[in-house]
Amino acid sequence: MNLEYFFIYSAQIKERGLDIGFDLYCTGHLIWLAAMLIVGILISNWYKKIDIDGQLKTRKFFAVALAAMEIIKNIVIVILGAPIIEYLPFHLCSFAIFALLFDAFANKRHITSQMIAYAFFPGAMAALLFCNWTEYPFFNFMSIHSFVFHGWIGFYFLMIYRNGEVRPNYKGLWNTVKVIGAVAPFVFVFNLYSGQNYLFLNEASPGSPLVPVWDIFGTRFGLPGYVLGCVLLVVAVFHILYVVYRLLDKRNNK
Repeated sequence: MNLEYFFIYSAQIKERGLDIGFDLYCTGHLIWLAAMLIVGILISNWYKKIDIDGQLKTRKFFAVALAAMEIIKNIVIVILGAPIIEYLPFHLCSFAIFALLFDAFANKRHITSQMIAYAFFPGAMAALLFCNWTEYPFFNFMSIHSFVFHGWIGFYFLMIYRNGEVRPNYKGLWNTVKVIGAVAPFVFVFNLYSGQNYLFLNEASPGSPLVPVWDIFGTRFGLPGYVLGCVLLVVAVFHILYVVYRLLDKRNNK
């Protein structure tokens, strides 16, 4: 446990040429994944046992806490003097903040719960499995925030799914595609002018499933080909998720 690197940020790591990060699926990474799974099961089991009023309060707490995590992170980033443009809430899982708030406080659950099932929960799980913050040591503010933030999204979904509050359907699949499709062009343009890589629309995150997309489409057709490949991958993954959810529903109904 090295306090020296607790508040170090990405640009400083690169400037100093430090090798203080972790490898995917090393012991520490597996411990984090196991902890997320155990906590998710325990919280969703508890959520199923409390009354409806308690469940509503719990959803509101989780939604507000997720937003608070992002605000605290940005405050810390500003205090540290890190380039805030690299830490804006423009990644997929950052948009989950708004989905959870609408799901917990507004009467739009037929839209938000489907998006959580198809986009934000799988996105959070992918982030935990293929972390793009491996440059940080485990005992670091950004590393801890990233694990807890994405795990928190997973906890929320497990609560509402295992309690039967959301049943992913085919209409929800395409509504999710439409919403992401409406947001992605704005993020893409922002990336072009800012030099950032939000939603990983400019390049694949190392070690993620997007790397083969670049290898297949990007190397042949450049950035437009890569973006098209990402669209095809998202639609394909959503359909796989739809089949998985249907199979789980059939098993649960027996």
